[in-house]
This record gives sequence, structure tokens and C-alpha cells, in this order.
Amino acid sequence: MEIFLIIMVLILFAVEIAAIFLPVLPDSVFFWAAVILYKLIKTNISYSAYFWTGAVLITVIIFLADYLANAYFIKKQGGSNRTIMVAVIGMLAGTIFLGPLGFIIGPFLLIFIAEYWQSRNKKNSFKLALSSIFA
Repeated sequence: MEIFLIIMVLILFAVEIAAIFLPVLPDSVFFWAAVILYKLIKTNISYSAYFWTGAVLITVIIFLADYLANAYFIKKQGGSNRTIMVAVIGMLAGTIFLGPLGFIIGPFLLIFIAEYWQSRNKKNSFKLALSSIFA
């Protein structure tokens, strides 16, 4: 069983590395899943305060970069400040209710709904929603 769990940790780290280069995957979720799973497997290992501080700081930086990239691409496609706020709400709510996949689906759906409600233009709404995925 332990070998299976270690293989799962390795797979999670591999997906984390792929997530760095694929904009569709959330970045730090797989890292934290791997770290926590490894800690549960190897109970005699303790991470230092430097590790936890660095990991939390890097996670915060990654999330901020995702939010800023999202805002940039939405603005570039003609979205308003309200659309950016909807994207942020979509990221947070999507992650809470749908897990890692919600980080992608949440902003896409909320932006599409909000923009379509405001403009009644499916093409423009879809273009703005799609820009949140490629951020």
C-alpha cells in the first residue's frame, strides 16, 4: 500500500510540473496534495519552518500571478472591471465547490453568464469567458 501511495505522490508532483506549463491546470493544488499525502505516508518526517514559509509564499505568489494574468487577458479582450471581479469570484467559488477543476470552470461559467446577461451577445461573452481559461 505504501508503494502505491508513493507512486501517487510522484504522479501528483509530475502533474504539478505539467501544470506549470499548461495554463488549463491549476498550479499549486497538486503540489499541496502531494506534500500532504507524503506527510501522511512518512510520519517520521517533519518539514522545517523554512519549508512551510517558502511553500506558502510561493503558493500565494502563484495565485496572485493567476489572478493578475486573468485580469490582464480579460481586459485585453475588452472586459470591464466588473468582469474581472466576476472572474475572481468564479475562481474562489469554483475551487470551493468543484475542487481543482473549479478553478477553470468557475470563472468561465460566471464570466459567460455575467457578460451574456449584460450584453446579450453570445460571441463576445464566449470570447471573454475563453480568455479566462488561457490566462
